[in-house]
Amino acid sequence: MKKLLTMFFLLIFTFAFSTVTFADQAAYISEAQAKKAAEFLRKKGEIKHYCEPCNDKTVKYEKIQTIEAVYTGYKNFWQVKVNGKGIDLAYVYYEKKKDKWKNTAMRFDLKVSDVPRFLPKS
Repeated sequence: MKKLLTMFFLLIFTFAFSTVTFADQAAYISEAQAKKAAEFLRKKGEIKHYCEPCNDKTVKYEKIQTIEAVYTGYKNFWQVKVNGKGIDLAYVYYEKKKDKWKNTAMRFDLKVSDVPRFLPKS
């Protein structure tokens, strides 16, 4: 029974750790990356949020009112803030051409996993 209980907790821990690994893939980045991404997205004027690893069912559209690259206060990491909220570039998409939305982290060659290069149409 003790062995079964240990295996159960190990399974729970493994599952919990695997879901955490998707979080914050490209949220904390270098100063140069944050400034480039902020300037690029500022020119786009709008973004879409979609987290496939989080099992998002819908895509969330957001018009950019304000955007800035800010120091996080942690080591040498920076982040991009849109409308006052920090974003993770792994789950943010910009319109590359009419109705074709590309992953922002991939645009800047940031290493991300389990996210689509382009948003599915719909």
